[in-house]
Amino acid sequence: MSGQPFTSRSTNTLRGLLRELRPQQWYKQGVLLLGILFSQSLLSVTAWGRVIGAIGAFTAVAGAVYIVNDICDREEDRKHPEKQHRPIASGQLSVSVATVAAVVLLCGGLALALFINELVLVVLVAYLGQNIVYSLFLKDIVLVDVLVVGTGFVLRAIAGVVAIGVYLSPWLILCTFLLALVLAVGKRRNELETVTNPVDTRESLGLYTDEELDQLLVVTIAMLLMTYALYTFFHSQTPMMLTLPLAFYGVFRYHHLVHTTAVAGRPAYLLTDRAMFVTLILWFLVTVAVIYRIPTTLAEGFMGV
Repeated sequence: MSGQPFTSRSTNTLRGLLRELRPQQWYKQGVLLLGILFSQSLLSVTAWGRVIGAIGAFTAVAGAVYIVNDICDREEDRKHPEKQHRPIASGQLSVSVATVAAVVLLCGGLALALFINELVLVVLVAYLGQNIVYSLFLKDIVLVDVLVVGTGFVLRAIAGVVAIGVYLSPWLILCTFLLALVLAVGKRRNELETVTNPVDTRESLGLYTDEELDQLLVVTIAMLLMTYALYTFFHSQTPMMLTLPLAFYGVFRYHHLVHTTAVAGRPAYLLTDRAMFVTLILWFLVTVAVIYRIPTTLAEGFMGV
């Protein structure tokens, strides 16, 4: 009988630890797959092994960062309508257990990155340093907070490229950065609408206005679409322009959802929107068909027969 409460507490702690690692945000590591897609390495087993390893390293370090942030912000989180339910803020996960888990995840992630190659480790350390500075200072500086979020996604994209040792395209950096800005601004807009007293949860959030965030969202969307359009125009494969209608619709759809739903607060739920999910699948299929010249290969094979 005495072991049952202990088992129950252990199970509750493990559940809290899993929630603390934000599995709903692991989709962010998908940015590391851009390099393997656009470098024509989708069929390389070695490349996949390296990218999956890099994803694991970033997931582990990101988990450690989440834990440290929640330890530092637990008092502010208790005043937030949603963040108050986080394991550390709610007391489900003790600070001591969370600290040990963060150390284990950090060491494991850095070791895995080094195992892949030194460049992945360098990028991961840069990502870690950026998050530390963000948590200590930058998150309270208006506008800088969203720019740092965009930089984090760029570092992920770079890690995916250096993991497999291919050319780092400036278009990849620009498009990734602008897409991350769109998502970050949309999330800030959602936070401003759902929080009663923004200053209590994030100092910089209280300095934003609805009008300003709406304007920033439109500006970043316009820059993203223009940059992607130029990329397709200058791409060696001219048919990449066939992806433009899908890209435009996807971004417009996100803008619509931001103003009609709460999806901006949980970007992972974009995949639950049927129209967005179908658009992403079609964009991926068309992109693969163009980059890997599948129609041409099939036609040549047919003519050869």
